[in-house]
Amino acid sequence: MKTSEFIVRRIILLIPVMIGVTVFTFAIAQIIPADPAAILCGERCGLVDPVTGKTMLELQRERLGLDEPVVEQFRLYLVNLAEGDWGDSTTYNRPTSEVVRDAAPVTLEMALFALLMAYPIGITLGILSAVWQDQVFDHISRFLAIAFVSLPIFWLAMMLQLIFGTGPDVGGICDPIFGTEGGCLPIYGRHDTALTYPDRTSSLCDTAISGIACYPSWYPSGGTGFHLVDSWFVTDEALANIHPDYSSNSKLFNDTLVHLVLPSFTLGIASAGSLLRYMRASLLEVMNEDYVRTARAKGLSESRVIIVHACRNALVPILTILGFSIGGAIGGAVLTESIFAFYGMGNVAVDAIINLDYSVLMGVTLITAIIFLMSNLIVDILYGVVDPRVRLE
Repeated sequence: MKTSEFIVRRIILLIPVMIGVTVFTFAIAQIIPADPAAILCGERCGLVDPVTGKTMLELQRERLGLDEPVVEQFRLYLVNLAEGDWGDSTTYNRPTSEVVRDAAPVTLEMALFALLMAYPIGITLGILSAVWQDQVFDHISRFLAIAFVSLPIFWLAMMLQLIFGTGPDVGGICDPIFGTEGGCLPIYGRHDTALTYPDRTSSLCDTAISGIACYPSWYPSGGTGFHLVDSWFVTDEALANIHPDYSSNSKLFNDTLVHLVLPSFTLGIASAGSLLRYMRASLLEVMNEDYVRTARAKGLSESRVIIVHACRNALVPILTILGFSIGGAIGGAVLTESIFAFYGMGNVAVDAIINLDYSVLMGVTLITAIIFLMSNLIVDILYGVVDPRVRLE
């Protein structure tokens, strides 16, 4: 099977899955024990409209289509989704699509950076553990793998905050080592608290507030929401408005980067543990293959045998868990965002549950499912590219 045919087939297989996801998200709205119309009209629900003679609650239910049969409601839901109308948030008094649009990049940036930290750690330790099988390093690595997977996220996050974000009087270790005061790494927020950022938005700066252009004319006016990227394109005038000490884009980038270290490490440590175990097992299996023994028989150095011949083939199965790692990182963002004060999809979902904001909850569920499905689609395609046997099957 050609690569193009393989990709098309994988995309077609996503269609029934996406249908199932939309049915599931719609079912959430039906299950939640709350009337969105009553939440929207609030204390005015009992008031009667003098023109129609109907109460505000009845009018609100008609506007939302809640007076229609379930099948018709589902049809309207699909039509609105296709038109980009995800409803209005009762918590934020904004369109749900805007709430999710602002929150998604926050979570994605943290999750992707977490995987960028997890993969080098997990793969490197896995390789060394396999090379030094049953030696002291191997036993330590296997213990660390179990510990990484087992550590509760909330406990690890608070310990990291205590160790790296506080002074020695409360347990911090940075000050005596690096000569800092009050810790060497930020423990909350996406940026320095002294910076002037709009509340609960993914934009680095707001043109309406500053009165100047935040980005070049060719760049998205509100930025991408990924601050590691946006920080390089903020104009000089906007930089001075954000903070007078920021004379270059690199300083803004560094501020974003250091704020990502602790939450991303917390989020990625479980993936590192899983990768360590998978990489060790995969490499040990490959090292017993005939082509590895042949490479050794030809007189190649052990390092060349492992790196060039064994590791290249051992890394192929690791691709299969990449999609699950992204999904796991997004799922773990709920606790991580709450502890480190990152206002992404995790915090938005918690607020939606507390306030029975069903439209936001549906939006977060839908976008999370789409991200998970797309990441697995990319993994499937990559797997088919690096291993032709998958395409043949």
